[in-house]
Amino acid sequence: MTFTLNSNFEDAIDSVKWDQIRIWRDEELRLSDWTQLTDAPVDKSAWAEYRQALRDLPAKGGSPDKVVFPEKP
Repeated sequence: MTFTLNSNFEDAIDSVKWDQIRIWRDEELRLSDWTQLTDAPVDKSAWAEYRQALRDLPAKGGSPDKVVFPEKP
């Protein structure tokens, strides 16, 4: 027996996956806000690049299964 998913169902699954990615992304941004404070003892440019990569995740589109998550500095 072969089971084929309806394209609307696949789109709904992808939508939920993107929602989960955004939730994770938003939490990572929130947890790294401190890195942009003037007195934070970190490499600000590396953290700024990481944070920008997080913001760019949903904009890249495509399949949520093929997202490459940025690494923290």
